[in-house]
Amino acid sequence: MSVIQRSRTFHGLALVEHVLVDAIRRGRVDELAAFVDRTGADFVLVGVERVSRAAPPPTAALSPSVSAAALIAATADVGVFVTAVPHLDHPYNLARRLASLDHTSRGRVGWLTGVEDRTAPGNLLREHWPADTIRGRPGDVRFADSGRIAYADHKGIFDLAGPLNVPTPPQQKIPVAWWAQEGDDIVSAAEVSDIIVLAGGDVDRYGPAVRERALLFVVDDPDATGVDGHIATVTDLDAGFSAWSKPSRPRGYRQRSLRATLRLPDPAPSPAHRRPV
Repeated sequence: MSVIQRSRTFHGLALVEHVLVDAIRRGRVDELAAFVDRTGADFVLVGVERVSRAAPPPTAALSPSVSAAALIAATADVGVFVTAVPHLDHPYNLARRLASLDHTSRGRVGWLTGVEDRTAPGNLLREHWPADTIRGRPGDVRFADSGRIAYADHKGIFDLAGPLNVPTPPQQKIPVAWWAQEGDDIVSAAEVSDIIVLAGGDVDRYGPAVRERALLFVVDDPDATGVDGHIATVTDLDAGFSAWSKPSRPRGYRQRSLRATLRLPDPAPSPAHRRPV
C-alpha cells in the first residue's frame, strides 16, 4: 500500500458521547455545528469511545448513526465518521445505515471501526445497486432499471445475499478509518482501511509500522509530528477550543465529498459479473 503525498495536514474532532447527547437533548445541535465550523475541522468522529481505550467508558446512550444524522443536518460541508464494529453491527444493517447517511449528506460520511466495540457484550454490500438506475421520470411506470441491480452475495463470518435496499452512495465506497490498538491490529487495519488512527501514546511504538503501511496516518494528538492528520477530543462546548489555530485553506479550497477532501484514490470498479436481481 503506497502512502499518499499530502500538501497539508488534516484536522478532526472527536466529539465525546455526552457532548452529543447534551446537544440533542437540549436543542444545541446548531450550536455544536457552529463550534465545529469555528475550529476549521475537516471531519468529526462520533462514537470514538466504542473503539478507543483511552476514551471515557461508553454508555451506549446514543447510537453514533443517530448523532451523525443530527450533525449532518446541521452542517454544510464537514465530514462525519460514524463508529461501528461488525462484531456488534451486522454488516448488512451497517452498510444500509452508512449508505443512507452518505446519500443524506451528499457524500460526507466515513466509517470508523476497530477490533471490538467496547459497548458490546462479550464493502461489497454498497455496490450492488447503482444510483443512476433510479429512473424518476414523470409518467414512467418503472421505478428502476432492475436488470442492473445485482445481489450482494458474500460468504464469510456472516453469509449474506442482498440486495441492499439502498442504492450505491455518492462516494461509491465510503472512506474507512480503523482505530488501531496493537501491533497485529495495525497490519490488519492497513489491509482493509484507508486511514489508520493511533492514540498519541502509541505513536513511538507503532508509528513506523503505520507510516509504512497506511494510506493516511492520523493521531489522536494535536501536537503529533510526521503524520497526515490530527484529532482533538472535545469534551465541553463551553470551554472554547485551542488545540490548533483555525487552519488556512488552500486557494480554491472547497469541501466536496469526504473522499475527495482527504484525496483518497478513486475506488476500484465493482466486479463485472454478479448475479442480477
